[in-house]
Amino acid sequence: MVKNAGGNKSKRQGKKFTNQPPKRNLRLIKEEGEIYAAVTKLYGGANCEVICMDGITRLCIIRNKFRGRHKRDNQIEMGTWVLVGLREWEARAADKQSRCDMLEVYNSADKDKLQNTVKENLTPLIAAFEDDEGKIENEVVDFVEDGAEAFITELVQLPSDIDKIDEIDIDEI
Repeated sequence: MVKNAGGNKSKRQGKKFTNQPPKRNLRLIKEEGEIYAAVTKLYGGANCEVICMDGITRLCIIRNKFRGRHKRDNQIEMGTWVLVGLREWEARAADKQSRCDMLEVYNSADKDKLQNTVKENLTPLIAAFEDDEGKIENEVVDFVEDGAEAFITELVQLPSDIDKIDEIDIDEI
């Protein structure tokens, strides 16, 4: 009798997209119209709101390169630092936000390198999220024993007229 050598041979082929992404170099500002920004709000679809290092809040368009299959490598969340390209050529109404395009997403290691290497003023990016974190850390709940004891004693004391409660007649309801 023939010995079963085992299983489906077609499973042996290589799987798609298993290669690790190559190591990225830190991309700095190369041209006029590029600026560093931090994501403050995420809107639906390919839109987010960023605060740029000049202090202006802009609507950022997330390119397809940063969405979909390779999203894991450049996760965009609130507080993420990005490099954006300004749209100086775009005609817009006076009451609308100016727009920009996302060019690069920085992870936390890149963020530290940027702070050390870039000579420009990055304080609006840093201050945009230190205030939020500071508010959360400063809110401390104090447990006061005196108030807690008084509250517990009020809960434990039963009303003296508990025996006088009439029975509820379901037919009357």
